[in-house]
Amino acid sequence: MKKNTYFEADLHRLNKKASEHHYRPGPGLPEAIMGRLLPNNNQSRQSAGDRALNQSLSELINNINKQVNWKESLPEASFVVFDTETTGLRPFRGDEIISLGAVIVQNGKILNRPMFHRLVNPGRPVSAKAKEITGIKNEMLKEKPPIIPVIKDFLEFCGPRILVAHNASFDLAFLNLKVGEATGGRIVNPVIDTVLLASALYYHLEDYSLENLSSRFGYSLTGRHSAIGDARITATLFLKLLPELKARGITHLPHLSRFLSGLDPGRSYPLIF
Repeated sequence: MKKNTYFEADLHRLNKKASEHHYRPGPGLPEAIMGRLLPNNNQSRQSAGDRALNQSLSELINNINKQVNWKESLPEASFVVFDTETTGLRPFRGDEIISLGAVIVQNGKILNRPMFHRLVNPGRPVSAKAKEITGIKNEMLKEKPPIIPVIKDFLEFCGPRILVAHNASFDLAFLNLKVGEATGGRIVNPVIDTVLLASALYYHLEDYSLENLSSRFGYSLTGRHSAIGDARITATLFLKLLPELKARGITHLPHLSRFLSGLDPGRSYPLIF
């Protein structure tokens, strides 16, 4: 694997574009902005079921927003570590999520149950490269649900927990694009990126891929390149990084936000999108 594989995608550009979808529609929102916010929006074509689902997703996000504890203690927190598999690296050029997986980290352990793992019908063919990497084929996705009901189920699974992902900007660019199209909002949970966290704690390392960090921290790569497998691997890495945070006196979300705020903002947002 080449060094810095995880930075080959232009994450600054992805997140800049994702931010265009963070408007929250309200009375009198200009039609021009609505066109940018919901590029595929056509109320005459949208079924009553779609409208109800989008409304339900919006209400769920609002409820989560009210419950998030931004002063949460990291040693006492419950985390959802997640990963996506996609048809490619460009969410704003038609690539789609084909799998979403997540595990819960609580009391210093990765819980075996409950966990979250769904395949998603992307509405487009899976590329040969994605098939090779993930093992997911078109025929496996034909009868699977589209992304919005899967995101709703995922957020119900997460609740107000802190989210954790490796190269979180990539996964959230895909998720927030779809949430923005459906609701005009975005995922509101605090998000910790283990790439940023590892680079802040171990700035001398040149490669922050899961492969390279596995040799540094001694964890298994079993299940690599499946959404649930990568979620478990990332959770293992996260548990190895948490003691270093505690040793530095970083025990609450505000501490972590300040710690990460000095990093290059072009690579990712420090804590939340």
